[in-house]
Parts: sequence; C-alpha cells; structure tokens
Amino acid sequence: MTTVELYYSDTCSTCHQVRALLMETLPKTMKFKEINISYPEGKQKASELNIMSVPTVAIDEDVVFVGRVSKEELLKELSLRK
Repeated sequence: MTTVELYYSDTCSTCHQVRALLMETLPKTMKFKEINISYPEGKQKASELNIMSVPTVAIDEDVVFVGRVSKEELLKELSLRK
C-alpha cells in the first residue's frame, strides 16, 4: 500500500493548507501519516529523509513536494503512484 507522509509543524499555516488538500484528494487506497517535526520522533524521521523545511510531502519515503502544492500537481503525482 502506498504511504503518503506530511511533515509539518503546528505553527506553519501552509502546512495546515497542504494537510487539508491531502485529506480532500487522497484515495482511500493510500495510507496517510502526519509527522510533526516539533517532537523528537518527528525530527528524527525528517532527518532520515534530509527534510529541512515544512510542509514536505513524501510518498513511500520519496520526497515529492516541499512547500505549497497545487491540487493539480498533487493529483498528477498520486495518479503515477497507483
């Protein structure tokens, strides 16, 4: 099963926008995980993927988007992963 991960921070307004977009567009066949980099576990996981800024979207541990993403870009990437 494909896993989509959102790396975020509580204080990041763009992160919340990307989260809402992901919740709206992700197919039910994909698993969704949120990783908060404000906590040690989240920082460690982000460090393993060399993530330096949020929001970052990774699909199956492959970083695909950093920062804002449009619905069209997201849908295109998700269709490639089905």
